[in-house]
Amino acid sequence: MRRWAGEGATLRGDRRVTGLVFAAVLQFLLMAAALGAYAYGRHLADGRPERAYEHARAVWGLERSLFLPDESSLQKGALRWDGWVRAANEYYVRVHFPAITAFMVWVYFWRRRAWPRVRAVILGSAAAALLVHFAYPLAPPRMLPGHGFVDLMTAYGPSAYATEPGQGITNQFAAMPSLHVGWALLIAWGVIRYARGRWRWLAAAHPVVTLLVVVLTANHYWLDGVAGSAIVVAALWATSRIPVLDDRDRGRAGASARRDSVGA
Repeated sequence: MRRWAGEGATLRGDRRVTGLVFAAVLQFLLMAAALGAYAYGRHLADGRPERAYEHARAVWGLERSLFLPDESSLQKGALRWDGWVRAANEYYVRVHFPAITAFMVWVYFWRRRAWPRVRAVILGSAAAALLVHFAYPLAPPRMLPGHGFVDLMTAYGPSAYATEPGQGITNQFAAMPSLHVGWALLIAWGVIRYARGRWRWLAAAHPVVTLLVVVLTANHYWLDGVAGSAIVVAALWATSRIPVLDDRDRGRAGASARRDSVGA
């Protein structure tokens, strides 16, 4: 009897592991398909460069009326020492998707209760960003003539783009909103909310560094970062109102009841 009971426990354990692996693969395929659809949707939104440049001039004028710092002046000042440029380009090109992927893996395997909400925020923010790409094509600062911007990816490398604007699958007229900044903010929020220990507060540097990088490399305007952040904050607020996406630790639910629903 003990032998049969042991074999039964082993069989149940094997089935449980198989089920967990299957669920993880399913979630991976779901997110890969969704983010692939987002990337392809960005490509479909391409093809209106005249509108993109018109919008770029409008965004530039709006930022100056709001007294936001002049991106071109900041870049010129920073280029007095250009030792930072390649590292900034590497950060822009290499960090964005690996960081959000690593964050999703960490949440799924180590903070499973938070996964449905995080997944909803990522998918919702990607869908909202795609709608903006269709409605408001925008040329990035590095393409805006007459303001002295240097395209640092072309001048120093590496570049995120293998083709000229309007060619290939990558839409270079999709500067608004910046999910580089939006998802960096999501990662910082998630690490601070779900992790333990004082070290988690270091994650707050990620969106700050990301915003500086995308602006100084002339890939985004300030308002692109503001829009990307606003979309993520709106998604966090919306998901906090859906009971099935409740991400609170049940053991700490009483202590968390009075916290801001967004988890700030």
